[in-house]
Amino acid sequence: MDQVEEIKQKTDIVALVGQYVSLKKAGRHHKGLCPFHGEKTPSFMVNEELGLYKCFGCGAGGDAIKFLMEIEGIDFVEAIKQLAEKAGVKLEMKKMEASDGKKDLLEVLDLASRYYHYLLTEHEEGKAALAYLKERSINDKLIEKFNLGFSLPSWDGLIKYLVKKKGYKEELLERAGLVNKRNTGSGYYDKFRGRVMFPIQDPSGKVVGFSGRILPSLASSEDAKYMNSPETELYHKGKSLYGFYQAKQFIREKKQVVVVEGMLDLISSYGAGVGESVAVGGTALTSDQVDMLARLSDKIILAMDADEAGTSAIKRSVEVAENRSMNIKVVQIVGGKDPDEIARKSPNTWKEMVDKAVSIYEYVLCKSLEKYPEGNEDRIRNVAADVIPFLAKIDQEMIRDKWVKRLAESLEIEKESVVSEIRKVRSGIKSDLGIKKEVTAKRNDSVNQWLSMLIDWLMLADEKLVREISTWFRDIDITGAEGKLLSWLFQNKGGESPEDIVKKVPSELKALAEDIVMKSELAETPNVKDVEKLAAKVLREVIENKIKDLEHLIELAEKAKQNDEAEKLYEEVVRLNKKNSEIAVILA
Repeated sequence: MDQVEEIKQKTDIVALVGQYVSLKKAGRHHKGLCPFHGEKTPSFMVNEELGLYKCFGCGAGGDAIKFLMEIEGIDFVEAIKQLAEKAGVKLEMKKMEASDGKKDLLEVLDLASRYYHYLLTEHEEGKAALAYLKERSINDKLIEKFNLGFSLPSWDGLIKYLVKKKGYKEELLERAGLVNKRNTGSGYYDKFRGRVMFPIQDPSGKVVGFSGRILPSLASSEDAKYMNSPETELYHKGKSLYGFYQAKQFIREKKQVVVVEGMLDLISSYGAGVGESVAVGGTALTSDQVDMLARLSDKIILAMDADEAGTSAIKRSVEVAENRSMNIKVVQIVGGKDPDEIARKSPNTWKEMVDKAVSIYEYVLCKSLEKYPEGNEDRIRNVAADVIPFLAKIDQEMIRDKWVKRLAESLEIEKESVVSEIRKVRSGIKSDLGIKKEVTAKRNDSVNQWLSMLIDWLMLADEKLVREISTWFRDIDITGAEGKLLSWLFQNKGGESPEDIVKKVPSELKALAEDIVMKSELAETPNVKDVEKLAAKVLREVIENKIKDLEHLIELAEKAKQNDEAEKLYEEVVRLNKKNSEIAVILA
């Protein structure tokens, strides 16, 4: 047995998941609300014997390792390390680190972070940067919490430390996004110079990149206010959230996350007592960032700057968040230009603003009405263009109706005209999807649902009953994965538990078998008569669908004057009708 399998076997997945999800015993499984998407009715299952979890709402599923990776946002190696420690398994880390390839990058980024922090907190050159942070109400505790630093104004301060003193190669520093190649001649120079440094950490706390704000006293007209690490093997801007590592536990406890734009917004918000804050780094939320947040909470409170750019960022963020069915609210920023200014001046005011965050639809409507006040030419057209696309995305009719009424009253127009415009948008959305389901596909979906239930019941049933029912399906070919799994079960069912059966199933059918077992809430063997009736129902559905398909083929054969082919097909219909009559007796 390899170490990964040993760790999985020694990990109690129910105990692991139970640290994040309130689980209750449900038949052979444990059940709870999915931590990866918002839901009010539990559809998240954990099976102790299989060592698996599965959500039948969003599709998330896997073993203990995958769960820890997803819930904590960490990589495979980090998850293995954490589980191994809890399970008492001593890892052969040399093999793992050799295959990882990122160890040196993480090492050099960590050293750079420590170096910048030392310069800010203990070096003479960092005094001006330290004074700047103190002026912005960032105290020593926050500086330590976020490991803030300072980069020297010189062109090679970091290179001297990491290359000449620590012995790392300049090429590694370039891979880490810490240095740039010179445009003329050979050699490299420090990317970050004369800046307050904000280390960007992954969800497990490892430094993967930096953002640097130019120190005002060192700024020239050519300097960008903020500079970020380039995309590297470790750092991807659209997949990172500044402060996520520090905020994780607060997000879980408060069941919400406050999303701000910049690093200073984040630190000030955190310092004001809103510990569940994260920063997107001046852009709108991406789908990867929303996925990170959705694992911890289904409620996002957007707190972007109180300007046009901030409003635009909110609108762009909403669509991404809505795709994950997030509950979206917006902080109405009053009395300052951004969260940083308000949180610094009055922490309590900032906390109150967060507590009083309004629905995204309220925010969009109010902002649009402010932008196009009464008397504005084409007010109705402009407000409608702003608001209706948002209202059209609301699936719950009662909620949509509420905001339709609000919009109509605000513009002093008939509600029906708003409904008509929303209908146009929604029909346009649906037509763009181009979803066309054939009647046959719908029939097959229905049959597959019954088949899955039958397979589940047969896994629990007595071996003798399974053999008897298998005779009913003789000469009836059932297509698809469910049909193959049923046939395999007829030939291989013994006295094992469903979990043991899953372990024996061929690899190509294992995922389906796992899903069926995970979805089942049966704790005991079902009644024999119930199993027989379900088997008969499934068989009858299969036969009737086959007859419909054959009748269609007969019609085509007759039109093509292929009489012999039509005759063979008709004989098969007769045979199936006879079989159907036999099954009807069981159902009676």
